[in-house]
Amino acid sequence: MRVIWHSGEATIKQIQEHLPGEHHYNSVLTIVRVLEQKGHLTYRVEGKAHIYKAKVSHKKARRGVISHLVDNVFGGSAVSLVLNLVEAGDLSQQDLDEIQKQISEAKNKEKKK
Repeated sequence: MRVIWHSGEATIKQIQEHLPGEHHYNSVLTIVRVLEQKGHLTYRVEGKAHIYKAKVSHKKARRGVISHLVDNVFGGSAVSLVLNLVEAGDLSQQDLDEIQKQISEAKNKEKKK
């Protein structure tokens, strides 16, 4: 999906070329077809090639994955997810500052309601 979001649209061969490491064409094709069946991708035919395009924006897909993660790994608790990220210690001071800024902005929006 990242390759398609970055390029806008791509053939299987183009996706394969942009993936790190070596991936067999048929493996990439299988994954793309699953993504298409699940409604994440659409395609148009140009000659013999299928040109794939994202049906779901990166932002919307990211939200869906996070929602799934919160529900299925953290028992529906977004707080638990955030606390685990902080406790893991993999956040830089810049990351923490950005998180604090976003929290402050969210609080201010909530107060204005």
